[in-house]
Amino acid sequence: MSLTFRPIETDDIDGIVDLWERCGLLVPHNDPRRDIESARRAPDSDILVAHVLGKVVASVMVGYDGHRGWVYYVAVDPNRRRASMGRQVMKAAEAWMKTRGVPKAELLIRDTNAQVRDFYAKLGWSEEPRVVMSKPMVDAPAIGLGTVDTVVTSLEMLNRPTRPSPHPPASMRTALIRAEPPTVSFYRYLYNTVGGDWTWVSRRLMDDAELTGHITDPKVEIYVLYVDGAPAGYGEIDRRRNDGNVELAYFGLMPEFIGRGVGRYLLDTVIDIAWTGPTTRLWVHTCDLDHPRAIGTYQKAGFVPFDQYVETLPDPRLAGLPIPQRRPTPSDAVSLSGNDTVTPIRR
Repeated sequence: MSLTFRPIETDDIDGIVDLWERCGLLVPHNDPRRDIESARRAPDSDILVAHVLGKVVASVMVGYDGHRGWVYYVAVDPNRRRASMGRQVMKAAEAWMKTRGVPKAELLIRDTNAQVRDFYAKLGWSEEPRVVMSKPMVDAPAIGLGTVDTVVTSLEMLNRPTRPSPHPPASMRTALIRAEPPTVSFYRYLYNTVGGDWTWVSRRLMDDAELTGHITDPKVEIYVLYVDGAPAGYGEIDRRRNDGNVELAYFGLMPEFIGRGVGRYLLDTVIDIAWTGPTTRLWVHTCDLDHPRAIGTYQKAGFVPFDQYVETLPDPRLAGLPIPQRRPTPSDAVSLSGNDTVTPIRR
């Protein structure tokens, strides 16, 4: 019987857990549903499944850590088990590895399941002299259960700046172009690259349909700065409130362009664009996970802080980002205007 494998879908989960249980692959210290969810969320892992008459009959979990490929949960329905089906499972796993350029794959065999050695050996797998060591990460929350609290500072500008029009650095060839609209893949490139170091997570968690609906809205304007032909940063203006309140939803530079003198030009230019039309108020928010100079940069551009609160972000690992290392909370109050201050919230 020839099997066709595809990546797991939500409706497969119950059938896969049942298959693993009937194959004797479950152990008390591993939660199969947690393993499935983690594999689905991680950027370089998957679970491949095959069906017969709508029922899951075979599966394999595959992953690549950047050094080695790994194979787990090789399972074939005991009522349908044939050598050819097992070979097809491993063929699907190896094909997944090869398409990703994995140089070498490995798997672990429990001593309680040593009889499967011959099966893998016939497929070209060899036993190697290695000592496997492990340590449970008992304090690590499951992916999807960890959250991140961040202090958000909101800033506003109630009048258009009266400064001269901004000019780009004379030593650089620059162009500011509105992406009208950007493709989803290009927007994800901008968002992920600019925000990767600062735990920008919300748009990463949007599926393509939801993200497309947002970035193609005519009242959402995305301006990309190019320096010597390469994207250097972008600003996103959100006019959807229709009441004169306009949000500078996102602003940032590609990592390679931070500190090269283009940030202030981009920010001032995007601010001027945001003030075109019936704008009566421009506002922006940042948080303590952002660049350490973010608040100061916005203040120098004319924004004034007006609110501060704690926001709980979803687990960034769901989007392929690590849980961020916390920076020390600054002891200085955030400057407003005159003698006014906003005291940073302590967590």
